[in-house]
Amino acid sequence: MQTLKQNEMKVKHAQDPNYLTKGLKVVGEELNDIVDQSDAIIQDMIETLLKGGKKIRPRLVLLSGMCFNGLNEDMIHSAVSVELIHTASLIHDDIIDMSDLRRNHPTINHVHGDHTAVLTGDFLFAQAFDILALNNLNKSMSYFVKAIRDMCVGEIIQAGRIFNPDLSENEYIDYIGKKTSSLFSACCMAGAENSGANEEYIHLMGYFGYNIGCAFQIIDDVLDITGSKNELGKPVAHDILEGNISLPYIYFCEDKKSKCKYNDILTGKNVNGYQLQNIMEDIIKSGAVTRARNKAENYVKQAINTLMTIPSSIYRDVLIDMSVEITSRDY
Repeated sequence: MQTLKQNEMKVKHAQDPNYLTKGLKVVGEELNDIVDQSDAIIQDMIETLLKGGKKIRPRLVLLSGMCFNGLNEDMIHSAVSVELIHTASLIHDDIIDMSDLRRNHPTINHVHGDHTAVLTGDFLFAQAFDILALNNLNKSMSYFVKAIRDMCVGEIIQAGRIFNPDLSENEYIDYIGKKTSSLFSACCMAGAENSGANEEYIHLMGYFGYNIGCAFQIIDDVLDITGSKNELGKPVAHDILEGNISLPYIYFCEDKKSKCKYNDILTGKNVNGYQLQNIMEDIIKSGAVTRARNKAENYVKQAINTLMTIPSSIYRDVLIDMSVEITSRDY
């Protein structure tokens, strides 16, 4: 891998924001190397996914570590591994959801079929754990293994609750906590552990990650209603078409008249373009989207309050800014 110089690894956390850029650059180079060293047929499938994206999870690993110590190679290894894990989960998600588009590109399952897509995701999981094992990052591995287990359980729970307009807010929070927040939490715990932080700080960073993960998923679900295909890089209204009753729909269904009016869509009995457009507009008018955004903002507040209990640093400030940006994003 692209090694970090010793003086770079020991930079004090009082500090230089350029070290985040430096760390992400090394992560990007490592991911590029994985693509370039893969078999040609696999390169074609993973290149767009690994070389694109916002790299939110690697950022969380690096920033969570640099809140307590200087940038080091363990943080880089964990950051690379989690991006591989995340990408593998996206590939598998696209199969489950029968998605045709991801980041404005055709999905692997759409182009090559489900069989190849499953194996491509498995290949990336193997790559991730190979990196962790080779570098003896057993703690990071345990956090990521737990997150993957939770992600699977969350997806299974969600699959069992499709087209259920009676879904409660607590049930929704339970499964997004597993399918999304668990990996955010693992990123932050891995970064803190890689820095040598104590157990209390590792736990606090895990709680921070959980809260921004919940906020992230809620906003993701809001954007499925308010966003555009070009901005999101995937079709809108995907949740309702697949029967996934997200938080805005849960709030909308609290009104019995609204729930009754759109019962055929909400229960999957009949979905047409005209009704779909109407329910999207009515959800926005009802205030359900605003309520969902407010819920996400509350999670961000909890996340920031948690950060205020760790040592002050520019990296903590970047995490605070990153948390706020989650609720203001439109893609």
